[in-house]
Amino acid sequence: MKKLLQVLVISIIFSSSILAGGFQTGTQNARAMGMGSAFVGMVPDASAIYFNPAGLSNIRGFNLVAGTTLIMPTVDFTGPKPLTLTTSTVDRTFTPINFYAAYAMDNGLSFGIGVVNPYGLGSEWPSTWIGKRLGVKTELRTFYITPAVSYKINDQFSIGAGFTYIISDVLFAQAADLPAIPLAPGVNLPAAPNVGINLEGDGDAAYTFNVGLLFKATEDISVGVSYRHSAEITFNGDLTFQNLPAKPIGFPIGHSDLFPAGKGVAKLTMPYDLRAGISFNATQDLTINADLMYVGWESYKELAVDFEKNTAAWPDLKSVKNWENSLGIKLGGEYRMNDLALRAGYVFDGSPIPTKYMDPTLPGSDRHEFTVGVGYQLTPSIRFDAAYQYISFTEDVTDSAIPFNGKYENSTNLFGFNLAFNF
Repeated sequence: MKKLLQVLVISIIFSSSILAGGFQTGTQNARAMGMGSAFVGMVPDASAIYFNPAGLSNIRGFNLVAGTTLIMPTVDFTGPKPLTLTTSTVDRTFTPINFYAAYAMDNGLSFGIGVVNPYGLGSEWPSTWIGKRLGVKTELRTFYITPAVSYKINDQFSIGAGFTYIISDVLFAQAADLPAIPLAPGVNLPAAPNVGINLEGDGDAAYTFNVGLLFKATEDISVGVSYRHSAEITFNGDLTFQNLPAKPIGFPIGHSDLFPAGKGVAKLTMPYDLRAGISFNATQDLTINADLMYVGWESYKELAVDFEKNTAAWPDLKSVKNWENSLGIKLGGEYRMNDLALRAGYVFDGSPIPTKYMDPTLPGSDRHEFTVGVGYQLTPSIRFDAAYQYISFTEDVTDSAIPFNGKYENSTNLFGFNLAFNF
């Protein structure tokens, strides 16, 4: 019984770990997405606010970029070993947005504002599946609101910086079949089937910043570097239980005394990320980009949750994470034919999650991703961009610390759409 309760608490704690970036969308502009998001050295429009604020020096006049991405993930889990039962997640579509508006002045100064959902996904499993005690539904929403400014020092160098205000909330639901609970010799609380455990919380106001540098080595080669600082978010959540039986007549305590509803508080650190990219105009119509991204997950060693109400069955606990820094490589190209642009890209996205700490709310692995995209200049001032990205991975967990060994197979389709206006 004690082990089961520890698993329940740890899994609730784990639900908040999605805020550390496991559900990072990476879809902040369809034009960039079509090129594998290799954009740090190119940044030709207002989305530079996210990718590299120094790139705001590339725009002319007023530039607005707005769009969304349809993200449709599917995960199959086979297990837990030695079982070979396969369960699939419920079909869902997530729609993170991106919006940027910027204006460039004649004196080399450019400024703008961006709103993006860099973390905004979730997962949902059937309500009665075999892993319901670990997670049934998880959903995260974040808004990064970033005013930014850049300055063109000379024809070669531009610098930029942004300040970000973060709004976020999280929802997590799971279910458990509680066994009979002994209170005294020969006295047991009856078993409680399908008890719902829900955690819903809002993040306190949080802040971070990003800075960037853009260097035009020649007319055809530009190099960019950008850095986004880490951010600490304090989450305050409401913990509730459903389907707990009423206190039996004559019993001194009931299930609700052992599992008290109340508040929970956790502090989480969003990782820093450092990116460097190069953009090369191979011909007048062909541009090739390459980016390298390093993300500082190593600071995410553990997650501590402080519950407002504690019992012997429901203590404050710490969950070991031991995440590792990760490396990503992004390659992409764009070929232009008058008003039409064709794009393609490849991404290697290294996973920071040690296999032994993986569970159904956050499966992950090193990923190989492929993208294609198209852009069309509808008018001299309006451009439409669309992109498709395919993500897949397979991870066989054999040493789970939960424990919950099994095989995860992921397949995700992403469709990005943007309109860009320049006046």
